[in-house]
Amino acid sequence: MVVEVVVALAILSLGFGYAMRSLRGALERIGSNRHVAEAMSLAQSTLDRVGGDIALRNGDVQGSVEGGYAWRVEALPYTATPTGGPLVGYVVNVTVNWRERGNPRQISLTTLRLALRGQSS
Repeated sequence: MVVEVVVALAILSLGFGYAMRSLRGALERIGSNRHVAEAMSLAQSTLDRVGGDIALRNGDVQGSVEGGYAWRVEALPYTATPTGGPLVGYVVNVTVNWRERGNPRQISLTTLRLALRGQSS
């Protein structure tokens, strides 16, 4: 009877150990997904700001926000833009960097924006 109880407790503890490892892994993935979602939201909102409070012109602008996220906006001329028209194209790239469990992580979004030639907004 004592041996049966010991074997049952051993099996129970092994099962509990596996369950705790699975739970820990799931919680880590949830935390990682939260960071990715926050970084993606920051990248999208920063991209939306280009042409508004972030000027649309050659060069780059950098900043950071609470939570350890750093962003960078880089705008380069779009080389396929016709030279005689009133519009000029820019390839705009937004990159968000952060550290997760000591490892660097990054998300980038790229789009094409148009502006009136001779004006930067």
